[in-house]
Amino acid sequence: MSTPHPEALSSSSPNSTPAHDQSAYQTRSDTSFLTRTVRQQDLLALADLLASSFHGQEGWMRWVYPLLKAGIYEDLKSRFHSRSSHYACLVAVKPTLKGQVFSELSGRVAPTGLVLGRDTLVGTVELSLKTPSLLQPWNTKYLYLSNLAVKSDYRRQGIAQQLLQTCEKIALDWGFSDLYLHVLENNHQARRLYWKAGYRVQRIEVNPVTLLLGQPRQLFLRKRLQELGGSACS
Repeated sequence: MSTPHPEALSSSSPNSTPAHDQSAYQTRSDTSFLTRTVRQQDLLALADLLASSFHGQEGWMRWVYPLLKAGIYEDLKSRFHSRSSHYACLVAVKPTLKGQVFSELSGRVAPTGLVLGRDTLVGTVELSLKTPSLLQPWNTKYLYLSNLAVKSDYRRQGIAQQLLQTCEKIALDWGFSDLYLHVLENNHQARRLYWKAGYRVQRIEVNPVTLLLGQPRQLFLRKRLQELGGSACS
């Protein structure tokens, strides 16, 4: 009933096929938020976050909203159980209690925060492998970033940047050198975020329906990733 809201493409192919481990990625930033892969118990809260971020509840939409949220939940559950080798749904959470554990990220063991209490889910992003359409001039599968959302009360605290940076680490770990995403041309706040993060316009997408209805165009953005040492991947 719902489709991922676009925000990703990679010209390289994966060097290895990672195991689908929904607990493999946990990172801790200088903020009080933890970024990790989604867990099944997160899905209801995640569906609520996505529904409220991408759909309004004013007027007649308040009658449709529960159906939209239910559809988003079912889609999330389907993707969670899909066992796709190149799929990650990340969530940013505010832990109530923290301990110190060691978690493997990008082939290295590093200290991270482990939530011992209940998490407050405040942000999310999805990363998935896409196949180019017939209209695209390349034939290599690419990593696509979508559904980046942050709860309204927690915006402007660096959470979106933290999620994007974790996606970059995962992409490099999977052997990809680029990330791609879509953003609407009139979404100026998101465009500033992506520009600051290093994404640049790859192309502007126009279709007859967009032109006829006067809707904003979609911008297809690309970021060339850098290795942890600082040099761009070739």
